[in-house]
Amino acid sequence: MDGWNGPQTREDSVSATAKTVSGLVMALGLVWPTFSADGQVLDALVRREVVDSIAAQVERVYVDADTARMIAARLRGQLRAGAYDTVVEPARFAQLLTADLRSVNHDLHLSEQYAPPGGAGGTRAPVAFADRSQHYALGRIDVLPGNVGYMEINGFSSDPAARDVIVSALRYLESTDAIILDLRRNRGGDASLVNLLVSHFTGPDTIASLSVKLRAEGRSFTRYTLASVPGPRRPDVPLYVLTSRSTGSAGEDFAFVLQNMKRATLIGDRTAGAGHNVTFVQSGHGMRTGISFSRVSDPRTGKEWEQVGVQPDIRADAATAVDVAHSLALQTIASRSTDPQRAQLGLIRETVEARLRPHEVPAAILAAYAGDYEGNRHVTVEGSRLLYQFQPGVPPEAAVALSDSVFALASQVRLVFELDERGNVRLRGVGPDGSALTFARVGATQPGVRPQHDTHPS
Repeated sequence: MDGWNGPQTREDSVSATAKTVSGLVMALGLVWPTFSADGQVLDALVRREVVDSIAAQVERVYVDADTARMIAARLRGQLRAGAYDTVVEPARFAQLLTADLRSVNHDLHLSEQYAPPGGAGGTRAPVAFADRSQHYALGRIDVLPGNVGYMEINGFSSDPAARDVIVSALRYLESTDAIILDLRRNRGGDASLVNLLVSHFTGPDTIASLSVKLRAEGRSFTRYTLASVPGPRRPDVPLYVLTSRSTGSAGEDFAFVLQNMKRATLIGDRTAGAGHNVTFVQSGHGMRTGISFSRVSDPRTGKEWEQVGVQPDIRADAATAVDVAHSLALQTIASRSTDPQRAQLGLIRETVEARLRPHEVPAAILAAYAGDYEGNRHVTVEGSRLLYQFQPGVPPEAAVALSDSVFALASQVRLVFELDERGNVRLRGVGPDGSALTFARVGATQPGVRPQHDTHPS
């Protein structure tokens, strides 16, 4: 996929018997390209030996025999045509080979890397961002207003410690009424962690989640969800998964499985379309080739996501996908609630929807609201945002405009700016229960600027 910084892998450990393929040891996790400074210079003999090795490995291992022959023929043809004749740097050679490997059928798991054992540019950590220093690719964990859980997962780390981190995050979100899982930046990793996470959102009865076909071994097997999980099992919690064009490989596995099980609502854009498992093989002279060795599909329909990606249930721009999911989650929670909780959830959803469809307040009107109000309250304007500080020393909070004169705070309090009998601006704070307090403006007002009144409910 264009824009990826390196080959994205999805090394499934879905079965103990699938850890090796025709004697080739599976690599684990995302592998990023390396750039050596060891000074090695390629000559014609080395280039030919590497191409011959890659072509033979692809023909033997690649998921589809006919396509494998076409890919191998492409590499050999490029060598004969002199496409690599002037290339002397290993890293540059790897880049050209990767482009040619992918040129036949655009398989994003096909790749070439220069990674000499022990060299200056030797093999980097399997998952550059998924070790302890990067919190095993687990990003922000939060509880959004309305008791909606949020978990950002930027990769499925193969590090055994990642399992405990994921389980701890699930425990933290255990009391939430809905969960949003953000995979918009997730470009792959270890599918055993995918299956572990999926299993926390299904029941104890195992469910077939993926069919895996290994062409080189001539066999197939099925991956099932786990009968027991280490964290809280939540088969009924409303679940929303955010995807983008950068969601790849194991990230797509997660979205694909939950969508096919009708267990989650996918929100965002279609995914990358990297739907094969990959193994890494040595190709000589410090070169290493990523080759798709098996294909995966839905065990019920045979559907795959290779090339086509996983389509969202609700299409949304990447920048607003969290708010779209948050709004839907609040709607679902409200449908299961009774007053007064339903009314409070409605206020929160109104604020979220206002962020999705921003109301632009004229600059002159915003400026008229700035100043000090009774009770040490302070209103400032920063660009097009109104900031509210309810007492000195407390960080100001950005208010969301619902209209020219009504603004919402995260606490569900509404700030209503209005004119008193003398035409001076005053502030009325309306609580989520409908109670209200009015605060007069302290100091001079700005004559000639009148806030626009409306019938917004308060």
